[in-house]
Amino acid sequence: MTQQRPSPRTQPRIMTREETVALDRVRRRIAALLFVMVALHGVIGLAVVAEVIDGQGDRGRAVALLVMSGVIGIITSVVARLILGTTRIWSPFWFPLSLVPAVVGYVWIS
Repeated sequence: MTQQRPSPRTQPRIMTREETVALDRVRRRIAALLFVMVALHGVIGLAVVAEVIDGQGDRGRAVALLVMSGVIGIITSVVARLILGTTRIWSPFWFPLSLVPAVVGYVWIS
């Protein structure tokens, strides 16, 4: 019977500053993407529930749900930018894009 010697343990490699910064950037992007994907379900869900409420004849509550959808969409955009560590919280591209589910929901119930 042949005995196998355990392999020698290697020392963990110490990351350089550039590698640490790059890894941190990737971690932030993944965290922001996961947050946006989870929050987007709620934003779209509010628009769908608004359509159901409108179908029951309560247009005022449906519009209130769409307003909440827009506000939560904006909050989601701001929090995602904070997770990414950007210096500007408001973006001329992401701000209108975060309102798209609410606008589509309003067009849908009209």
